[in-house]
Amino acid sequence: MNNILQDLYDCELSFTDCGHKAFIVEVGPELAQKLLNLNFDQNRKLSQPYVERMSSDMKNGNWSLSNDAIVVSDGLQVGNAQHRLNAVIRSNTAQKFIVLFGSPKEAFQKFDTGKKRTMEQRITISGVEISQKECCIIRHTMNDYESPSVGTMQYGYQRHDNLVAETYKKHKQFLRLIGANKPAGSAFIYAGALKIYAEMLHYSNNLPPHGHDPLTRAKLFVDLCLNGYSTVDISSGPTEVAALKLKNTIARKKEDLKGQYWTQKYDWRVTMTAAYKFMLGEKVVNLVPYKTDPFHNFMRMPTTNSVALPGYSEINW
Repeated sequence: MNNILQDLYDCELSFTDCGHKAFIVEVGPELAQKLLNLNFDQNRKLSQPYVERMSSDMKNGNWSLSNDAIVVSDGLQVGNAQHRLNAVIRSNTAQKFIVLFGSPKEAFQKFDTGKKRTMEQRITISGVEISQKECCIIRHTMNDYESPSVGTMQYGYQRHDNLVAETYKKHKQFLRLIGANKPAGSAFIYAGALKIYAEMLHYSNNLPPHGHDPLTRAKLFVDLCLNGYSTVDISSGPTEVAALKLKNTIARKKEDLKGQYWTQKYDWRVTMTAAYKFMLGEKVVNLVPYKTDPFHNFMRMPTTNSVALPGYSEINW
């Protein structure tokens, strides 16, 4: 026997030693369904086209044993492989898989086997439910004004998951109030609205000329940027021009550049400039971006959750 194999056998740990057990199993449709019944609730949404592709490979004999283990937690939950298991059922075949038993559920977010998990999926798996759009919005709000990249790039790595999750939890209630889990329009606009809301709550001693409370002003900014009018019949005047200017600027870029999205760093700076001027109710002629961030540092701001708002008797958080 090759010496390296003997060395591996000699170093093998028992379940008692490490709390894990790995073995190879032939999984047919019946066992695949039993494992899927252990799928945890926060797992990502199933991609049917991805299942179809794998099912086709299995039926055509193009599937083989890989290093991607099916992970079963010590609490008997399956943390990955739902696409592969559905493909076994769809193909009505039996396939060989490595099974790793004993991992704590908290480890699920670190497994990037198979179809790679996105940040919002990893954060949701960790126990903080967040949508894809909310994840984009919060990272754009966290974005440094001087950084050359936008928020989804600046905070785009797995090492940022906990920071993004904790920041999201500090402002989750506002994002839910404005329906940011699946909103229409650029995430930049909602990031600007969140900055308006947080700034007015914590740093405005007096109401600006428009007389709006923080929630009304933030929601009006979104309405005007997306629709050009208030969905709750708030009249617009000179103090609302910044949002309307931004709406027109976004539309003009889309038309001039044949549908290009409002996603570049310059676009983000223009949005933050418009948001700040709108917050103050300034009359605006041209939207020239500030050279430095006009808002207070968002990452140092206190939470905006459960803050009493002027003009609101109670909010069901």
